Amino acid sequence: MKFLYIFLLCLLSFTLVNAQDGLPSAQRAKEPTSFLEVPQILKTRVEVFFGQLMKDDVKKAYDNILSSSPISRQKADLDNLHSQTNRAFNIYGKLSGYEAVSAEIATSSYIRLRYLGLHGNFPVRWIFTFYKSPEKDWIVTNIKFDDLSEYFFKGD
Repeated sequence: MKFLYIFLLCLLSFTLVNAQDGLPSAQRAKEPTSFLEVPQILKTRVEVFFGQLMKDDVKKAYDNILSSSPISRQKADLDNLHSQTNRAFNIYGKLSGYEAVSAEIATSSYIRLRYLGLHGNFPVRWIFTFYKSPEKDWIVTNIKFDDLSEYFFKGD
C-alpha cells in the first residue's frame, strides 16, 4: 500500500512538472529570442542611439530613434525622457557601453529588445519595443530604462 502511494505521488509530480508541454503555445512562457532573428535595422537603430548617448547627446539620440514614432510628437514625454536620462547619467555614471541581453518576437511586426547599459557606477536596464507599422515601417512604441538590471537573471 505504501508503495502505491509513493508511486501515485511520483506520477502526480511528473505530470505537474510536464503539464506545460500540453498547453497551446500561446499559453506557454515565451523564451527570449536570439538577437540573430531580429531585423538588422532595429539593432542598428539601437546601436546609433547608444552611440549618441555615449557622446552625451541625449536629445539627438532620442530625436533619431523616435523620428517616426508617435512619441516624438508628445513634447512632455520627450522632455521627461531627456531629463530622466540626464538624471540617470548623474546617478549611475556616464554610459560607456552596452550589451544586448535578449529579444522577444511577439509577431513579425512586434519586437522587444533588452540591453544592459554599462555605466560607471551601476548597470542600467534598457527596453525598446518596436512595431512595424504598415504606413511608417518600424517605429518605437516604448522606451524604458531603470536600475532593475538584476531582473535579467531568471528566477528573480
